[in-house]
Amino acid sequence: MAPPAYAEKYKTIQVELRSDGACIATMNSGDKGGVNLITGKLFKEFGDLVRNVARDDLVRVLVVRSANEHFWLAHLDVNSILNEVNPPEDRGEILNEWHSNMEVLRNMPKATIAVLTGRVGGGGHEFALNFDMRFGIYGATKICQMEVPLGIIPGGGACVNLRRVLGAARAMEVVLSGDDIDAEQAERWGLLNRCFQDKQQLEAHLDALLARLCRWPCEAVRCAKVALLAAERMPHTEALKENLMLFYKSLRGPEARARMQKFLREGGQTFNGEMDLQKTLSKL
Repeated sequence: MAPPAYAEKYKTIQVELRSDGACIATMNSGDKGGVNLITGKLFKEFGDLVRNVARDDLVRVLVVRSANEHFWLAHLDVNSILNEVNPPEDRGEILNEWHSNMEVLRNMPKATIAVLTGRVGGGGHEFALNFDMRFGIYGATKICQMEVPLGIIPGGGACVNLRRVLGAARAMEVVLSGDDIDAEQAERWGLLNRCFQDKQQLEAHLDALLARLCRWPCEAVRCAKVALLAAERMPHTEALKENLMLFYKSLRGPEARARMQKFLREGGQTFNGEMDLQKTLSKL
């Protein structure tokens, strides 16, 4: 598995592009404390990565993991915050570089997965919230939105995205308490899609999921993701209209009709074919 050309220059992210279209990015900031801080170098390289991956037609799924088994990303380097000697007083009219990069990640036309096999804190968790799916390990994954104890608030989107994921009351608890959330609680609350007993179980699930995602038509994945995100930015009835328009767009995709016809040939809409639906879908 070789890195794509745009990733060869990275110092803090190792990137591998598999033949099936899975892009695996492994972060290692190399900070002195050994906690995988979000350093300026890591942030710049990740911003470059997501913008390139978003437009790379060879990439079907982006998976981001950490080289540090104890820390996915601890948080933003606090020294970089202390160096903000004259922070802006006005809200501004455009997104800053952090939020712009996170919006590219969140809206890219392919699936994104964060493998959170250690502690995730502060800006690291704000980063993770922009992935489509997040997986963890019981006893190892811990989340902490730890800004308020430092006298500041989350500035990288947690106050917006946590309310979207958890609702107002639970988001308040996470942000205001600054307490750890273990893997079990994160899974119950929806901060993690699933948790696993150990790394081997997580990797087995991830491999099976990637095998599925990389086989599905790119246009169907793209349209489905746009439709799901539309529900957040549009009133209900407008989102329904958008959903229908995207359905028709996927129907015009180059693979749609051939796949539906094959589904029927392989036992779709028959008793046996529907009772073992996954076997039928595996033939497409």
